Amino acid sequence: MKKAGDILGDFMRDLHLNMENGYSSIFKSWPNIAGEDMTSHSSVKDLDNGILLVEADHPGWIQLLQMRKKKILKNVQHHYPELDIVGIRFILKKNHH
Repeated sequence: MKKAGDILGDFMRDLHLNMENGYSSIFKSWPNIAGEDMTSHSSVKDLDNGILLVEADHPGWIQLLQMRKKKILKNVQHHYPELDIVGIRFILKKNHH
């Protein structure tokens, strides 16, 4: 029989692994989350304290993303509930031309 500490340790390792898998896959699945049309002009930059940071290459794309923000957030929360994402912030990519 396993000790409670061992069971808790296994649980924490599994939880951490699931969060890592979700964390890394959210970057790869951006086209499915935001839509193919947005992918060539935006990407996931970071996830910090429940806020998904998305970078776009032009202010116009940020505006379009803002219009889809609720839908994108709902998508992210549905596919990655383990990441506890509560918001999205859009920023302009540096060195855009």
